[in-house]
Amino acid sequence: MKLYFSPKACSQLFYRMHKCRPNPMDGHQPASKAAYHVNTMKTCLATLIACLALPPLAALAQTHAPAEDKPGRVVLVPMSVERPTGPGWALVRRTDTDLTLLHPADRTHNSMVAIVSGKVPAKRLRSTKELTDQLRQDLKEKTDPKRFEVVKEDIHPDIASGRKCVRYRQQARDLATAGADGKAQMIELHGQVCLHPADEGIVLAATLSERGSADTIGKQSFTELAERFFNGVHPHAPLKGKDWQSLAEQGDANAQVWLARHLLLTNELEEAVVWLGKAAERGHVEALTLLGLSYLTGRAVTRSPEDAVKWLRQAAEKNYPKAEGLLGLAYFTAAEVRNEEESRRWVRKAAADGDPLGQTLLGEFLLFGRAGMEKNTAEGVAWARKAAEQGDARAQYMLAGLLANGVGTEKNFIESRFWLELSAAQGHADARKTLEQARGASTTKPATPPVESK
Repeated sequence: MKLYFSPKACSQLFYRMHKCRPNPMDGHQPASKAAYHVNTMKTCLATLIACLALPPLAALAQTHAPAEDKPGRVVLVPMSVERPTGPGWALVRRTDTDLTLLHPADRTHNSMVAIVSGKVPAKRLRSTKELTDQLRQDLKEKTDPKRFEVVKEDIHPDIASGRKCVRYRQQARDLATAGADGKAQMIELHGQVCLHPADEGIVLAATLSERGSADTIGKQSFTELAERFFNGVHPHAPLKGKDWQSLAEQGDANAQVWLARHLLLTNELEEAVVWLGKAAERGHVEALTLLGLSYLTGRAVTRSPEDAVKWLRQAAEKNYPKAEGLLGLAYFTAAEVRNEEESRRWVRKAAADGDPLGQTLLGEFLLFGRAGMEKNTAEGVAWARKAAEQGDARAQYMLAGLLANGVGTEKNFIESRFWLELSAAQGHADARKTLEQARGASTTKPATPPVESK
């Protein structure tokens, strides 16, 4: 059994430590009394060691998944992940434990793929050596020698990380594909695998790979990009669902929000609102935002756009991008509080602060001249693309239509299909309908979504 001490309890114990010492004025004491003091000293010493081991509050907070939405950060159950730096990255897959981002080839970059996963291996690994040996075995088993010719390979412990981690780099020639020059394409792969610091039964793996000709891969800039990507993977306690209950009951606002999210997903709405209210009382911006969203949509509470604006404004005025975007949406769509000037103001701020909803709305306002904005198709396309790259299904569908019809950008049916597939995969109804129509048609003409999204 492990004992956990709060900082307050430790301060009280330190104050009482002097009572653990035998009184030097007692002189010689009976054996039973001396034994009592020995046991008391052992107990107090154990308490002291446990209290000294307490991490500072800031470090303690970082051990749990942050509930706030931060542009560019994706929170999974065992870790948080910062997206690779630079534009052009598209979120193509996300689960509770896995994340995949893709950067299609363009004029300045090869095609690149970033993957992060948290898995429980069949055999528990307990040391860096075991992790290294398992990695060597996995690379050997997963590299088909008939297709891939390994040119370089380096596997070594990542001492600099301060954790049980292994870094590797592999360069291979793909014998099944050829570039424009007729030569086999090369793949450069950088990876890091670590035992989860909070639960070593979980292995965290991150890889960044690129595909291109032999004279374009393996540049220093790619190595630096991989380094920044790996440094952006932050492990935290792998809590999920009701796992947050205990911390929430202790008054942890972050845990209260996570618990409320779980209750919303399981349709336990009344209890969810209670926990959101507790976190909102502590000023938690995500709690304020979710309460505002509830009042805007009428889910879990009676619909009230006025109350929605009240809650959302509290979070938006704390510069929380998600709340800024929703506040702009409320001012534009809810007749009870409609205010185009306020909508434009908050949508622009949300977009500039990186909120995907704000970017999608700003793109629509500029493309179609809504909310009193003057049309600017080129700028509208740029904002729609930013939101699409962050995984906003509505923006992806809209961008697919713009590319297919050549509105504000050059026609590109291949890229249009790419964004349409991603939007449909997220459940966007119109995107799915467009794909179904294309697949059922006898013609080979590519699917063309409408210019104006719904």
